[in-house]
Amino acid sequence: MSTLAVALLSLLAATPSAAFVQPALFSSTSATVRFASKKEVTNGEVTRTKKKDTNGEVAVNGNAATNGEASKDPYSFIVPILGDLHIDPRKMEDYSIGREHVKSIIKDAKSKVGNDNVALVSLGDLGESKNCDHNPDNPFELFAGTSKCHTIAADFLGSFDVPYEVIGGNHDLEGIDEFDSDARNLRNFLKCHDKETPQFCREIAEKTLLVGLCSTIFREATYTSHEVIIDDEQIRWFEDLLKSRPAEDGWKIFVFSHAPPNGSGLRVLQENHVVNGCCWLNHSNEEQCQKFINLVREHRSIKAWFSGHFHLGQDYQDSITFPTIDPKDGPYPNRG
Repeated sequence: MSTLAVALLSLLAATPSAAFVQPALFSSTSATVRFASKKEVTNGEVTRTKKKDTNGEVAVNGNAATNGEASKDPYSFIVPILGDLHIDPRKMEDYSIGREHVKSIIKDAKSKVGNDNVALVSLGDLGESKNCDHNPDNPFELFAGTSKCHTIAADFLGSFDVPYEVIGGNHDLEGIDEFDSDARNLRNFLKCHDKETPQFCREIAEKTLLVGLCSTIFREATYTSHEVIIDDEQIRWFEDLLKSRPAEDGWKIFVFSHAPPNGSGLRVLQENHVVNGCCWLNHSNEEQCQKFINLVREHRSIKAWFSGHFHLGQDYQDSITFPTIDPKDGPYPNRG
C-alpha cells in the first residue's frame, strides 16, 4: 500500500526555539504525529472574514462570529502537513484511504479551533516520477509534472474539506515531454493549483503565518535537475516578510519548503541527495545555501520549518531538530 507522509502542526504558541521537522509516514495502520504546544485547545467561538489574496499572501481578518465551535484563544490553529505524495493515478484507492484518516482529524480540529483556523499544507513532489499508464500516446512519459499530474493532485488536495497550500518540489516541474521550459511548466503548476505566485503566505491565526517557498527550476539547473532551488525573487520576498513581522511584535512564522535548509541538523541521505548536490535548499550555491539558516538565526519569529524530500519518517533519529536556544541563554549556536 502507498503511504502518505503527514505531520500535524497544532498551536505551537510561544516557544522561543526554531524546530525543523520532516513529516512521518502515514498509512491506514499508523498514527498521526502531533507536534503541539504546551497548552490545549478549548471550546468557544472564533471567526474570520473572507480571505483575500495579495502577492502570495492570504490575509485572514476580523473577529466576528462564524461557523462551528472554536477556541476562545485567537492564536489556536491546526494544520495537517502532507509530505511527498508521489501520486500514482493507478493507486488512488490507497490515497483515498489515507485521506479519510486525515479528514477525521480535520473534522475534529474544526470543532476545536474553528473552520477558519484549519488548513492543509503539501510539501510538494506531487506525482510519481515514472510512467503510470496515464498517456496512451506516449508510453514513456513521466507522470510527475504533467498537466494530468497536477490536475489530479489539485483535486486530491482540494478534497480534504479545508483550504490547501502547496509548494513545488524537485519533481513538480518534471513534465519535460509536455513543456519545453521551466516557465511554462511552472505556469501550469500555478494554474492547476489556483496559485498567483510560487510562494504562499497564509495568516492561520492571530499574528501567525504559514509561509511556503517553492522550487522553480528544473531544466535550467546548473548541476542536477533535482536540486530544490528557491529563486532570487522569492528569497527577497521572504526576507522582506520576515523583517516586517518581527518576533518582538508577537509574530509567529512557520515555514514550509520541499528540502530543508542547510544547518537544520535533519537526517539526510548521504549516498543519494548529498553526493548529487540536491540535499538542501539551493545546495550548489554556497551563499544562498547558507542564507536560509542565517535568516532563521536572525529572525526569532520563525518557530518551525517543515520539509520533505528524503522520504524519511519521524521514527528516524534527527527527524525533528531544535538547533537553537532561548535568546536569554546566548546567541544562536552554529550548526551549519
